[in-house]
Amino acid sequence: MDVILSDENFMGERMSDIFLKIHLEGMKNKSQETDVHFRSLTGEGNFNWRMTYDFEYLLAEQKFCTYQRKSIFQIEKEMIKEEPLIHIQVYDYDIFSSNDLLGWTEFSLVAMPPPTKTSRECNLDVYEKPDDEKISIVDKKKMRGFWPVYDDSMGTRELTGKVELEIELLTEEEALAKPAGQARSEPNEHPTLEPPDRPNTSFNWILMPLIIFKILVWDKFKWYIIGAFLIALLICFLGLLIYTSPGAITSAIFG
Repeated sequence: MDVILSDENFMGERMSDIFLKIHLEGMKNKSQETDVHFRSLTGEGNFNWRMTYDFEYLLAEQKFCTYQRKSIFQIEKEMIKEEPLIHIQVYDYDIFSSNDLLGWTEFSLVAMPPPTKTSRECNLDVYEKPDDEKISIVDKKKMRGFWPVYDDSMGTRELTGKVELEIELLTEEEALAKPAGQARSEPNEHPTLEPPDRPNTSFNWILMPLIIFKILVWDKFKWYIIGAFLIALLICFLGLLIYTSPGAITSAIFG
């Protein structure tokens, strides 16, 4: 992966802490993300990270099939047909603020812009390809290459990165015959993924305790922590009020 550098370190060097998030249309609640490639000084991020998604696909209609409740009062889930889109987002990880979205793309898995073989060839022109040059993963089964990500928040697309992906489509029977764990967890097969080759600069030992705390504790329990802090603050205030009330009442009575 290659992306723009959005931050500066204390030495004034441009850098980014890069991670990738992907979800399928109608399944944002099942989105998955890679780990973080910290302190990339070149814009290159290395991951070797597997994401697997289970979904129903209506072949005749070329639609994803999801089941959702449209309201909290609805007892049974309703079948919803979704366009077979894949959403790819590249972020710069921040500890003390929200993560910065560096670039994104989305495209249909049954009308995919053809990926390029190298990063150098990858540009926004792939999204202008005519329909007869687009590719269906249903027919191809497996594809690998580079797709560009962009920022179009200002009205025009600006190239902000290039993502290398291998996308493979399996039937339920094929998936059971070729088990594979998320990320690099067991069973780490089909294919076996080795830890990414990252430079030593991608590790920041000074900030690592804060990073670990944010990932393992703050991101999961921040509202509980904030709530507990507010409750403790309220208890301290009430305790101080009760402690000072007798003296204040005595002073008010006897002057």
